[in-house]
Parts: sequence; structure tokens; C-alpha cells
Amino acid sequence: MNVPILISQAASSSYRTWRILSTNWIIALVNRMILVFFIASLAILLVKWRTLPPEVPIFYSRPWGADQLGNPLWLFLLPLGSVVWYIINVVIATSITREYLIFTQTLALTSLVVSVLSFITLCNILFLVS
Repeated sequence: MNVPILISQAASSSYRTWRILSTNWIIALVNRMILVFFIASLAILLVKWRTLPPEVPIFYSRPWGADQLGNPLWLFLLPLGSVVWYIINVVIATSITREYLIFTQTLALTSLVVSVLSFITLCNILFLVS
């Protein structure tokens, strides 16, 4: 059994399935919007980078005070986390829910919600500290 060939075939099959699913207008729109929010997050982060203090409030689940502060590099976790969530949903959509378009659309919309909330959180943190 040749594992690299099996992985290549599975990836090719998933890519073809995703191309077919992306013809749906909801999924196509969500794909574009997620890309826009990701680029906007990186852009706003890079524009505000020079004005950031050495520590920013990022760990809101910790007790109030110095425990909530972290290095500004942790802010990149927000857009990257939304992209990772999107990739996980794409993998699920192409492997498990491909026969049921409604589930694929639901996964796409949840990816959009995560991306929007990540962008809003990033903007709130950046405008809070600068």
C-alpha cells in the first residue's frame, strides 16, 4: 500500500468536491467574505502594530488585571484561528456532508460567524489599547 498516492488521491477527490460545492451561491459568497475578513484583520493589525503597547489585553477568561495581558503577537491568533476553523469546516464539508448541501451551507455560515466575531474582537482590542 502506497500511502503518499492514497493521500494524493484523497486530496484530489476533496478538491474536486469542493469545486463543485463552491458553485453554490451561499458557499461562494461566504468564501469571499471570509477572505475579506482575514485580509482586513491582518491589515488593521499591521497598521496599528507600531502603536501597540508591549502588552495587550487578550486573555479575557483569566482574572482581571495583569493575568489578562499578553504579547501583541498573540493577536495574530484571532485571524489565524478563524482560518483554521474554516479549513476544518471545508474538510468536514468535503468528506462527511457533501451529499447534503444544507449541512455544507451551515458549516460555511458558521465559519463566517467565527470570522466576523474574530474580526470584531480584534478591532475591539486594538481600539481599546490605541
